[in-house]
Amino acid sequence: MAASASLPNWIRILLLVLSLISFLPQLREFWLRRNACGISPYYVLFQLIGATELFALAFYYVVNSVQTPPGPDFFTHNPPQLGDYLNLAQMALAWALWLIVFAAVLLLPSESCDRAPAVRNSTAPTVLSIYLAFLLISLVPVVVDAAWPSQDASSHEWAMALFHGIHTMLINPIVTILILASFFSQRTEILQHPPGTTSSSLSLVGLAVQAVVFAVLALAWAWRFVFPGGASIGMTWYQLVGFVAVDHIAFALVQAALLAVAVLHRGQRFTGGETEPLLDNRN
Repeated sequence: MAASASLPNWIRILLLVLSLISFLPQLREFWLRRNACGISPYYVLFQLIGATELFALAFYYVVNSVQTPPGPDFFTHNPPQLGDYLNLAQMALAWALWLIVFAAVLLLPSESCDRAPAVRNSTAPTVLSIYLAFLLISLVPVVVDAAWPSQDASSHEWAMALFHGIHTMLINPIVTILILASFFSQRTEILQHPPGTTSSSLSLVGLAVQAVVFAVLALAWAWRFVFPGGASIGMTWYQLVGFVAVDHIAFALVQAALLAVAVLHRGQRFTGGETEPLLDNRN
C-alpha cells in the first residue's frame, strides 16, 4: 500500500515560480557586469551535478520506470499524475537554471578582473569535461532509453534496474557530498573577491533567497512523493525518495553558510577600514 502525495498542485506551481525567482538576482549580476568574477567554477559544477542527478532520477521514475510493468510503487503514481509531472518540472527547472549559471561562469571573463578583464577561467576545460562525463552516466541514458526504448523487455528491465541501483546506492550519496563540498570552493572565492565589490559578481541577494526557497522545498518534498505505506524511514526512505529532500537541504545549507561568510567578511573589512585611519593619526 503506497502513501499518496498530498501537496496541492497550486503549491507545487508556486514553488516552481519561487525557484525561478531565486536565480534571477545572480543572472542579473551576470547581465549587468558581463563577467563571472568571484564565482568558483567547481562550486557551480558541484551544484550542477547535484541538479543533474535529481533531474535524471526524477526522469527515470516518471518516464522510464512506468514503461516497465508493473511500474513503480514509490516516488510517482502509476500512471503519473499532474503532480508527478510538476515534480519533474521542478527538477528540470533547477537543472536548466544551474546549466545557465554554469555556461556563464565558463564563457564570461572571470580571472583577474581588474588586470585582465578579457581572460576566461583557466579551469573551464577541466570542469566542462567532468560535467560532460557525468552527463553520460546520468541524464543521457534515461533520455536515450525514453526516446528509443529497447524492444527486449527483459534486457530493458535489467538495464533500468542497474541504472537505478548504481545511482541510488552509490552515485547519489557521493553527489550529496559534492554539494556540501562546493561550500569550500566558493568560500575561497568570497574571501579573495568579496561580494559587493567590483571584483565579485556573486549576488548576496541570490544566496539569501535560494537558501530560504530551497529550505522550503526540502520540507515540501515530504508531501510530494508516493512512498510505500508502513516502510521504515531510514536508508530505504533515503534511497527511494528521501535523497531529494536531503540534497535540497544540503544546497540550502551551503547557500546560507556562504551568505554568512560573505556578510561576516564584509563586516571585518568595514571594521578594518574604519580603524586604520585612527591608528595612522596617532603616529
